[in-house]
Amino acid sequence: MSRKNKINQSRRDFLKGTLVAGGAGLALGVAGCTPKVVETQAPIEAASSAPSFLTPPAPIKDADIKGTQDADIVVVGAGVAGLMAAYTAAKAGVKTILIEKSEKFNARGGHNAALRSKIQLEEGLDYDPVRVVRELTKWGSNNVDVSQIMAWATNCSPIIDELIDMATAQDIKVMRWGNDVPDQFYPEYKTVHMFGGMDQSILAGMLEGAAKSSGAVFYYSTAAEQLVKDAKGRVTAVIAKDAQGAYQKFNAKKAVILCTGDYGNDPEMIKAYCPRAGEVDLNVYAPPVNTGDGHKMGLWIGAAMQPQLPHTPMVHNLGAAPFSGNPFLRINLEGKRYENEDVPIPSMANSAQLQPGHKTWTIYDSTFEEDLPKMGISFSRTNAMSDYTRSGMESALESGSLIKADTLDDLAAKMGVPADALKATITRYNELAAKGVDEDFGKNGEMVTAIDTPPFYAAYNSLALLVVLGGLDVNSNFQVRDTNHQVIPGLFAAGNVAGNFFANDYPVIVPGLSHSRAWTTGRLAALEAIK
Repeated sequence: MSRKNKINQSRRDFLKGTLVAGGAGLALGVAGCTPKVVETQAPIEAASSAPSFLTPPAPIKDADIKGTQDADIVVVGAGVAGLMAAYTAAKAGVKTILIEKSEKFNARGGHNAALRSKIQLEEGLDYDPVRVVRELTKWGSNNVDVSQIMAWATNCSPIIDELIDMATAQDIKVMRWGNDVPDQFYPEYKTVHMFGGMDQSILAGMLEGAAKSSGAVFYYSTAAEQLVKDAKGRVTAVIAKDAQGAYQKFNAKKAVILCTGDYGNDPEMIKAYCPRAGEVDLNVYAPPVNTGDGHKMGLWIGAAMQPQLPHTPMVHNLGAAPFSGNPFLRINLEGKRYENEDVPIPSMANSAQLQPGHKTWTIYDSTFEEDLPKMGISFSRTNAMSDYTRSGMESALESGSLIKADTLDDLAAKMGVPADALKATITRYNELAAKGVDEDFGKNGEMVTAIDTPPFYAAYNSLALLVVLGGLDVNSNFQVRDTNHQVIPGLFAAGNVAGNFFANDYPVIVPGLSHSRAWTTGRLAALEAIK
């Protein structure tokens, strides 16, 4: 069997349901109530028909098209990938149109990674792109397109320097954040740049303004529905529906660049390609418009999805109580410890999703303030108390995501876990703390701190889906490929609609990588498209 046929066969088997799909996310309950168990759905039944999104709709007829616009480059989607693509193409003097189904651009979060920005170099930080690429490749188990990662690593810093200059000219402050710990077991690089604060809409607005000033024409409230290919198989246009419900055709002389984001709000696609993305409490980042439109339009004209399955979910503990990301004792609904807690947030989510009901708790006692400095440096950890953290604890106690009790029996009752099992787990943990050695899971002995001084606390480890990182099969030039591994002429993809960049889980060793990859690939796809 050829490699191509093996890939296609594995994809068919996967879509028929050889993996278990996750249950729907549940919000946290009131104080003193045990979070409901997320029940895992039964395996998807093998069926003669594929998921509905794989069935192409009937072609939109020419007679139904009410208007036509011509351009060299048509960008679909106004996230930071699409905004950068439109800006890059228009700045190069290429006639550019961007269409977006929302009323304005989409932006969330605020972290943007670089390795050698002018600000980092001023701080004395000069990260070797090759080393970082090796770390990211290792994180993805080499189940990634290393040439794509290298393209990001070697291009992100010059691009962010341009963005920094753009921000400076508009009196927008560029702020820095992160941990510079490249030599620990789970390395981290201080890569984050925030434009005007933790608000990506500031950067997006800056790119939108630059694109429009360069001549790009924007069509908001215009939802792309179908791609058009000519007789030779080249993508030549996008048909979209405008705010009045009329079809508009956008001809692309050179290329269409898909920048439509992820499919985090399409349950059927999650079930088919990334079941773990359904095994969460909250879906917090993906806007409602992120329903995999670009993925589907590509599939309908013969594009292939990336061969790596399942796709990669970005799951963090957003909305969780303070210290839930710290390596204190973690227990499951059976009251048992289940891991070495000294792992990054995505790895913590992985192990939590293996536990009964996908529910876990972080346990500590009233000595937590003196224990915090022992917890190590890592993404989303707290190493010292602050007014902000105290306020967070108060809010968490009110919401029920943090439970406080004077006895372990009362704590267990409020958590809804067996008291005998919880007390046995804590007794054993305290024995390990006295020894200074974690004989059970191998955690750094300094982090094994006794739980023996009331009041006792249990922080619920909320799991929140930010985005699904899986997309169409693209090469290192971000050209979309078909099921025969051949380039589809005239079609590019950037950002989260493009595949082959991530595997396993999101690598927080480079915080801000997702956004950085989006605007970097938007730039590179546009440069390739205008050739």
